[in-house]
Amino acid sequence: MIGILTGTMIVIAVWSLMSKQLSRHWIPAPLVMIVLGMLCGWISDDALVAALGTKGAQQAAELVLALFLFVDAVEIRRGILGPMPGIVARLLLIALPLSLLAAWGLGAALLPGLSWPVLLMIAALAIPTDLVPVSTLVRDRRFPVRVRQVLNAESGYNDGFVAPVFVFAVHAAHSSAGDAPPLDALGQFLPALAISALIGIPLGAAAGYLMLRAWTHDWTGERAVRLGILTIPVIAYALATTFGGNAFVAAFIAGITFHMTRGRLPRRSLELAEEVGEFFALVLWFMVGNVAVGIVAPNWRVLLYALLALTVIRLVPVAISMLGSSFGRVDRALLGWLGPRGVATIVFALLAYNDLHGDSDGELVLSIAVVVVVGSVALHGLATPWIAHRLAEPASARPG
Repeated sequence: MIGILTGTMIVIAVWSLMSKQLSRHWIPAPLVMIVLGMLCGWISDDALVAALGTKGAQQAAELVLALFLFVDAVEIRRGILGPMPGIVARLLLIALPLSLLAAWGLGAALLPGLSWPVLLMIAALAIPTDLVPVSTLVRDRRFPVRVRQVLNAESGYNDGFVAPVFVFAVHAAHSSAGDAPPLDALGQFLPALAISALIGIPLGAAAGYLMLRAWTHDWTGERAVRLGILTIPVIAYALATTFGGNAFVAAFIAGITFHMTRGRLPRRSLELAEEVGEFFALVLWFMVGNVAVGIVAPNWRVLLYALLALTVIRLVPVAISMLGSSFGRVDRALLGWLGPRGVATIVFALLAYNDLHGDSDGELVLSIAVVVVVGSVALHGLATPWIAHRLAEPASARPG
C-alpha cells in the first residue's frame, strides 16, 4: 500500500510539471492520471483493490465527497443558480429526475438479478456531471458563453441533488438485504436527511456571517479566511457522523447556506478548498486507472449501459427540459452532449462497493462506475476539442 501511495504522489508531481503543456493540447489531467494508474496497476499487486472495502476507505471517501460538494455549492457565481437560473432549474428539476428514472429503467433491463436499491445506486452514480474532464471548456470562448455558464452552475449542484437519492438507495440496501419496500427504507432515510439539514443550514449560515463580519471589521486576513473555509465541510462531516446524519448531504447544504451569507468575501478565499479538492481529485483519477486493471472485467451489458448513460440517458432528458426555452437547437445539443462524469461517480462507487461489502454486486457497481468514468474521459475529452473547432468555423463552412 505504501508503494501505491508513493507512486500516486510521484505521478501527481510529474503531472504538475507538465500541466500547462498538456492542457494546451487538450490532454486533460484525468486522462493522464487514469493511464498512469493503469500502468502502475499492471506492475503492482491488488493492494489498492483490497483496501477499498475497509472502514477507513469509506470514511475517506465520505470526507472527500463532503469537500467536493461544499466547494461546488460555494463557487457558483452571480446568484444561487448562476446568471441563468431558469435554465439551470430546468436541468436540475426536469432533466435530472428524468435521467435518474431512465438510468434506473435501463439498469433493470440490462442488469437482471439486481435488487431495486442496487439499481438505484448505479443510476445515482452514473448521472452526476463533472466538468473536470473538459475543464478548459469553461474558459473556451468558442463555446457560447451562456452554455458555459449553465453547465458550470448545473455541474455545481447536480451531484448534491443526486446525493440524497444515493443515500436513500444505501438505506434501502441495508433494509432486509434490499427486499424491504421503498416506504420502509424511506422511514430510515428521512431522519438522517433531517439531521443533515439541521447541521448544514446553521453551520453554513453562521460560518458565512461570522467570516464576513470578521473580514469587514479587519479582524482577520485572507489567508486565515481560506483556512477557515476549509474547516466547514470537515466540521459538517464530523457533526453528521456523530449525530446520525449524512456527511456529504450536510456539507452540501452547508455550502449552499454559506454561499448565501458570505457576501463579499474575496474570491481568492475559496482557493485553498478548491486546490485541496483538486489534489484529491487527481488521487481519485489515479485510483480509477489502478482499479480498472485490478477488478474491472466488463461484459457487453456493462459496456452498453455505460454508453447509453453517457449519451441517450442525458441527451433526451435535456432536450425535453429545454422545450419552450430560449435556447436554440445548437445550444440544446451542447447542453445535452457536454455532460462528462467524474469525481461524484467515483466516490459514490467507492461508497457503494464498501456498503455492499465487496461482493459480486459491489464489484459490478464498481466496474460500471469505472467504465462510465473512463468512457466519459475518452468520449468527452476527444470530442470536445473537435466540437470547439467546428463552432469556431464560419457558419457557411459547416455542412448542411
